[in-house]
Amino acid sequence: MKFSVDPKIFDTFPGSVIGIVRISDMVNDKNVSEITALLRGEESHQKDILPAEDLGSLPELAAWRDIYRQFGSNPKDFRSSVESLLRRARTGKPLPDINPLVNLYNFLSLKYHLPAGAEDLEKAQGNIVLGFANGTEEGVALGFDAPESPDPGEVIYTDDAGFLCRKWNWREADRTKIDMTTKKAVLVLEKAPSIAVSLLDSALTDAKKLIETHLMAACAIMKLDEEHPSADL
Repeated sequence: MKFSVDPKIFDTFPGSVIGIVRISDMVNDKNVSEITALLRGEESHQKDILPAEDLGSLPELAAWRDIYRQFGSNPKDFRSSVESLLRRARTGKPLPDINPLVNLYNFLSLKYHLPAGAEDLEKAQGNIVLGFANGTEEGVALGFDAPESPDPGEVIYTDDAGFLCRKWNWREADRTKIDMTTKKAVLVLEKAPSIAVSLLDSALTDAKKLIETHLMAACAIMKLDEEHPSADL
């Protein structure tokens, strides 16, 4: 299985980097109090430090709003995953306690202000690709029952069976979601062009250490960019 980025993505959004952590032999079926504590602590921290005014004043969120506009999606109607998390943290309403890996990537997203998500590799079919939608791809988004198709031209993750995430990082598909049976997964952290790559590097290092320590998994870090647009999973 390969994970690749269509070169047109890097042509359109030069400087973007997709960080991935390949996860194997993970134990995700038990409550991990240390991860839950990290998530709750970071939610509280963000509530204290986030600006009261529009979160678009944060460069890392403004960058994703610009990207959404570039591929034709209004960021007022469709928010990047990281902006949605930070908006919720600012209200003081805790995120749902879903499972250890989901709690962990939500913690990382809040801490580093980077979009984060994961796919169960045993549920994916064929190769994973980040590219532009032609509008014929299908999938059922998390929280929904009916199949839907992306808008032509929006940025999506796909495999051979349909979309895995719409509007780059807005909403993931239900089919490959992480659950407590997941053992093999890919964690994705995304850097917009204007954000320092050092921030992504720190987040990836943190992710690997925490997953290996608390979920007893074997992990490998990879980064996809203009010079290295694909990796073997």
